[in-house]
Amino acid sequence: MKRLLTLLSVLVIATLAVGACQSDEPEQAVQDQGQTVEQQAQGPVDGGAVEGGTAAEEPVDLMPAPAGDSMVFDHEPVVDSEPTLIIGQGLEPASLYIYGGSMLAGTHVLNSIYDGPIEGLDYDFQAVIIEQLPKMENEGSGATLEMVSVEPGARYVDEKTQEVVTATEAMTDLPQITARFTLRDGVTWQDGVPVTADDSVFSQVLACDEDSPTSKVLCERTEHYIAVDEKTTEWMGIPGYTDPTYYTNYYTPLPRHQLGSTGERMDEMSAVAIADDEEFTRRPYSYGPFKIKEWVADDHIELERNEYYWRADEGLPYLDTVVHKFIEDANTLLAALIAGDVDVATQDVLDITQFDALSDAEAKGQITPYYVSGTVWEHIDFNLQPADERIALGACKLVRQAIAFGTDRATMVDEIQEGKTKIQNTFVPDAHWAYPTDLAPDEVVYNYDPEKAKEILDLMGFEDADGDGIREAQEDITCTVTVDATGQTKELPIPAGTPLSLTLNTTSGNEMRQQTTLLFQQNMADIGVDIELDYLAADVFFEKSADGMLTGRRYDLGEFAWLTSVRPPVALYFCDLIPSADNAWTGQNNTGWCNPEYDRLAKQADTTLERDLAVPLYSQAQDIFMDEIPVLPLFARVKVMGTAPGVKNFEPNATVNSETWNIEHWGLNRDE
Repeated sequence: MKRLLTLLSVLVIATLAVGACQSDEPEQAVQDQGQTVEQQAQGPVDGGAVEGGTAAEEPVDLMPAPAGDSMVFDHEPVVDSEPTLIIGQGLEPASLYIYGGSMLAGTHVLNSIYDGPIEGLDYDFQAVIIEQLPKMENEGSGATLEMVSVEPGARYVDEKTQEVVTATEAMTDLPQITARFTLRDGVTWQDGVPVTADDSVFSQVLACDEDSPTSKVLCERTEHYIAVDEKTTEWMGIPGYTDPTYYTNYYTPLPRHQLGSTGERMDEMSAVAIADDEEFTRRPYSYGPFKIKEWVADDHIELERNEYYWRADEGLPYLDTVVHKFIEDANTLLAALIAGDVDVATQDVLDITQFDALSDAEAKGQITPYYVSGTVWEHIDFNLQPADERIALGACKLVRQAIAFGTDRATMVDEIQEGKTKIQNTFVPDAHWAYPTDLAPDEVVYNYDPEKAKEILDLMGFEDADGDGIREAQEDITCTVTVDATGQTKELPIPAGTPLSLTLNTTSGNEMRQQTTLLFQQNMADIGVDIELDYLAADVFFEKSADGMLTGRRYDLGEFAWLTSVRPPVALYFCDLIPSADNAWTGQNNTGWCNPEYDRLAKQADTTLERDLAVPLYSQAQDIFMDEIPVLPLFARVKVMGTAPGVKNFEPNATVNSETWNIEHWGLNRDE
């Protein structure tokens, strides 16, 4: 027996154990267009209507602006555009089959082939080729929540673990979400065949095929994904699955009627055969503004206008031809942009270390540089529960707070990121919808205050008694840490005479991290904390094992980066995601920090379907995180791009991975 819940009664309180997919080095892990939009965001979607300028007088600093649930197609009309635009990007795509790879290089091109289907601007989602996002707070939009019962032997999602389990007895009052997605009129493949709901269902079948290298988390939690009619698909979750982004569970349509190299239709072929067929990996059919004309290996991909583009009656796209030229070296690409050999230089090649050269070329009117405060944020992790014999200095909350007050993050932003980003207070930036409601946008938690840092350490009993510049514990100090989700604690001693000396580990060969750590080392010396710097190969630093530096908690301080997307990455710091043998050392909470109240609030927020109700829960969880500071957020990295001065409607966005997301609006007037 089902009974429909009204929106006002919906408050799902469940536990999320499936952690957000994060990457150790998220700049190398990019969105997989074949997944649903939220799956893309959990891995790496780099994200409103960000205002981009085209004047050569000054570089464009892009900061997020609000965007709604549906795509707003407003843009500057382009008159008499040049017919051809050349994009310089770093790498050649491995494949253009959406379930065959996830390189940013492919995404640059695929944005011309597949329009949307759902965009991810400004830490939110917007419908593109579907009429609207089906949200329960929008009556009649296609979303429902019902309470259902399951019989023994049926699958459901356990409320506490959020894992799929089989019922051993009858279960009642389990929430079940249904969402319907309706295609806009006129969306058509490049051969004139309409895009249908069956094309999206076919895509879902391939995504969930065991031979497709895709996440199966959503597949396992899906009751059905079916075509209701020619334009409408319906996703239904299994009972108990309270996916907070259910309204993005739409699969990018695939041209099931396209013929492979053997003459078979795509929907008559296996997932393995499709992934190996160049008709699908190098010449996929398009419903977007452009289609593939040619692919010259190791040199370029050329796209031409798609005459059947669903927005063609608006005069789109403005360009006739787009060429993606592969130029891996950053200085070579910048030189090509300045010389006019390419019209756009992408973020995967240009870097903030080229700021002076970019500024010089901008001052001469040769280029327009763009700077976007991105979704990849640098941070320094404390080790609260070392697994080896080291003294747990990071276990002391006051030590962590003193280090935070003693770190000059403003100078890191101004000098290392050229002032093009902001200090980050928590695991989401101030432009994020889940940012703590009690913080003003420009307010800095732990503002640089070395005198306050010294005062805290003095009160703890860390003083430089021997005058060597390094503080020592003047008496035994004991710090208490929580060790598991039950709230059990243990005391970790710091014996008298222990110097306040820590080793900071990070990856080698990274100029930005070297500059950051050297400044941090000097900041700490100023407050009497000794920092030894140790740069390691990435495979050593990120090794996932009991002996791994981070996962095995065999470090004092560690600097690296995480990725923030539309869904706040609260799961990074859950008690049950501390790396251990129980989770095969894949847990992401390498700090060893555990706070049951944080877990309760964050997990409740993560499974609360109505955003207005989730926001205060996220805020409270972040208040705990910022107070206890197991991690010192530093800054969001800057994404750097450049265009010729005459490129129109170039609008890179923090949470959209590739700047080509709106390429149908791009134009080029070389004389401007």
